[in-house]
Amino acid sequence: MAETVVEIEVYGIWDEDPAASSCGCGGCGCAVPAQTMGEMFESLRTSLDASDIKDRCSLRFIDILKDSDAQVNQVRQLIETGYKLPLTALNGNWSFYGGMSSDLFLTKIREILGGEKEQAREAH
Repeated sequence: MAETVVEIEVYGIWDEDPAASSCGCGGCGCAVPAQTMGEMFESLRTSLDASDIKDRCSLRFIDILKDSDAQVNQVRQLIETGYKLPLTALNGNWSFYGGMSSDLFLTKIREILGGEKEQAREAH
């Protein structure tokens, strides 16, 4: 049986930080890391590359200002209903919004990979 690959798709605006695109504080100067979504994505890539699951992940950034497809249109609709960028889908399922935490991502990806091992064992 071939090993499963987790498809990670991050939707955001590469050159903006999450506060610039989605902070609702009204300019109160809230303490948010001054990292762009692109920098956050690169940090996530570095964490994944250093992990034991790097060969089981496919990572992609989709800039909602430059790219256009059905998913981008859905992201725009989600933003209108209150979700914050960046939005992340794991295997096509919306999993995270408003930021990127490498630790949370790795934990969730391991859960997905572990759950599929369990399903394979149950099938035998």
